[in-house]
Amino acid sequence: MRIIFPSVLLFSTAIATSLLLNGCGSETSAKLSASKSEYLSTFLDLHKDFCEKKFDNRDALKTALAKDKRFKPAQGFEGVFETHINKISFAISPETDGCTTDVMIKNRVAGGVMFNFEDINKALLSKGYKDTGKIAKRKDVGTDKSEVTVIEKTYISPTGEMTTLDFPLDKQDKYYMTLFAEKFSKIEKKPVNPRKKLKMAAAYY
Repeated sequence: MRIIFPSVLLFSTAIATSLLLNGCGSETSAKLSASKSEYLSTFLDLHKDFCEKKFDNRDALKTALAKDKRFKPAQGFEGVFETHINKISFAISPETDGCTTDVMIKNRVAGGVMFNFEDINKALLSKGYKDTGKIAKRKDVGTDKSEVTVIEKTYISPTGEMTTLDFPLDKQDKYYMTLFAEKFSKIEKKPVNPRKKLKMAAAYY
């Protein structure tokens, strides 16, 4: 069951959780502060390259990914295309009704959490995404099958597509943060990215 919260309350929860997880004043936090804009830009650039572009159907999107030398099929994940940038795994998944970009935002390579909910929310709004006012806090299951608290927020992309961000508030090294763009058809519930339910084959986190 999903419980709807006011946006301000959820934003405050997300920010407080991120501060707690990142820590304050440490050398690691300073390193992340300097790098998080780069990590976030990489994620959003990949999403723009594929999930914001016009494709007639899933097969056309898959063909474009297969031709891009940056990507390879993700081992153990059918239909998922993976790339490693600075040793961090990013993936694009062509769905029957759209396109998903994902990344594990907390990992050993980055030294902690790459960016927080406030960072990506502000970045999306600055890039022309419109806030629909739809935001929910729900429970899901991480790659270790433990319970994870997730914020789900919906936007309208600059190209007019319904786009949903699923951002984990805890267990951020056990749950893939995803940005899903509905592109090919309208259905009530977006598909579940397989990387959210299964352990990734490559050990980069």
